[in-house]
Amino acid sequence: MVHAGFLQVEKSHALMSHVLFRVNDLDEARERVANVFSPHDLRVLATGETLDTRMCHVPIGRVSLNRLDYGATVHIDPGLTRDFFLVMMPLVGVSDVTCGKESIRSNPRWAAVVTPTLGLRMRMQHGCDQIVVRVDRALLERYCAQHLGRDLGRAVEFALDMDMKSSQAGSWCRLIELLVSASGQERGMLGSPLVRAHFEQMVVDALLFCQPNTYTEDLWRPAPPIAPHCVKRAEEYIRAHADRPMTIVELAEYAGASTRALYAGFQNFRSVSPMAFLKAVRLERVREELMSGSARRETVTAIAMRWGFSHLGHFTADYKRKFGETPSQTHRRAR
Repeated sequence: MVHAGFLQVEKSHALMSHVLFRVNDLDEARERVANVFSPHDLRVLATGETLDTRMCHVPIGRVSLNRLDYGATVHIDPGLTRDFFLVMMPLVGVSDVTCGKESIRSNPRWAAVVTPTLGLRMRMQHGCDQIVVRVDRALLERYCAQHLGRDLGRAVEFALDMDMKSSQAGSWCRLIELLVSASGQERGMLGSPLVRAHFEQMVVDALLFCQPNTYTEDLWRPAPPIAPHCVKRAEEYIRAHADRPMTIVELAEYAGASTRALYAGFQNFRSVSPMAFLKAVRLERVREELMSGSARRETVTAIAMRWGFSHLGHFTADYKRKFGETPSQTHRRAR
């Protein structure tokens, strides 16, 4: 079995159900890849090698999972990516990456984290097959600013090298493995807008907190608790919008607090996290629907999925813990 840190080649095959294109023409490959990333210079370097470019693509809001293999040794020069960060994780093979003043030889042990404000160029060797995570720059900067509770004084810059076997990268790798696995499920978690919004936030937060960057020390500094007024505003917002995708950043902006301060406020005054409070509200809404006459023709699964509960085992356990009976028992009693 071939490993890329925690990532496994076998598990990554789930992305093969999302092949975006497979082409042999250089200009077409350049154009098709640019449609997902950005315009770039692309050249085949090794004499006698034939381009065989294959790309898989799974959008998750303003984040996307991609698998890319050029089938030849190529030089890629996009200059500045400008609008997005990239995390490039070779499953097999080698890619020489230069971003700003840093250079690394990326391989299954070392991923490359690309900053959009720094010049980028790459040399991907023949046989380099990698998973590439694209993260929208505006989204990441918004989350970072909201976590800090202030505007960013300078652009977010990440260290280029990510040690895939480090404890810090372990959480990132497990999250990507989960998303890759979910992408292969025809009627899985990623089919729910609520779940996609949740995973979008998880990817951004995992990158911010797992990979060293400009604001790492500030992000890990404890935040003081906030006044109950802000907690109440957040609670009101959750109850009014529990049926729509929601992130901690959106919630904190409405409450007028940083995400760290909002977490601290909920822990101090409610003994739960904001997202745990959201889940509790959604469980209440599921129960209301299960007990209503309008739900007689619907299954428990359909109602649970509509409220963002994609893992039915966890949902059933949480529901029984809160209400003392299973969702099916509530449903049968209402019918």
